[in-house]
This record gives sequence, C-alpha cells and structure tokens, in this order.
Amino acid sequence: MADQATWARRVSEWRASGLSSPSYCKGKPFTAGGLRFWAHRLAQMAGRGRTVVRLARVRRIRGGVHESPEEPSSEPLFVEVGSARVAVQPGFDRSTLTGVIEILMRVTRG
Repeated sequence: MADQATWARRVSEWRASGLSSPSYCKGKPFTAGGLRFWAHRLAQMAGRGRTVVRLARVRRIRGGVHESPEEPSSEPLFVEVGSARVAVQPGFDRSTLTGVIEILMRVTRG
C-alpha cells in the first residue's frame, strides 16, 4: 500500500497534468477514486479542506442613483480580489469567472 508521500506526489502530478482523474489513472496501479480520495484527504490535512466562499450583493451606482437590475448594461462589472481587478463583461461565462476567482483567492492567501 502506498504511503502519504507517494499519494502526495501522485496528486501533485495529476493536478499538473490537467487531465481528468480517470484519464490520468489509465495504466497506473491506482484508481481514479483513490486519487480523488487522497487529493481531498491531503487538502484536509493541510487545512485547506474547506474553502470559505463569501458572497456579496453588488449594486452598480451611477451618479449616486442605484441602477435597477432590470436595466441591461453594456458596461463591465469590476471584481477585486486582493490587488487583482477583473472586468466582467455582460454575458460572461459563470464557470470561467468562478475558476478565476478561486485561483486569485488561493494566490492572495499565499
């Protein structure tokens, strides 16, 4: 049975590969389920098992007047995480924005 250091190396190599867990595990002596289990377990052991997501209501203000949410806007919304500022254009892809914010949160935490 592989030890914790072996699993840490496997998880690190898997994440660096950019492959799905089933694709990465093909031909290897461990399963995709085992790899995901260890990725989760190692993150918990490192104190990163839970990501705190803070939500905020965002209201755009023009000239001191709140814009109603029904009014379509062609202007970007700016999201700031740490020192990074991201312009979010109308019609943005939600999953891409979520991924960008998660990465920025990890980077700003050090």
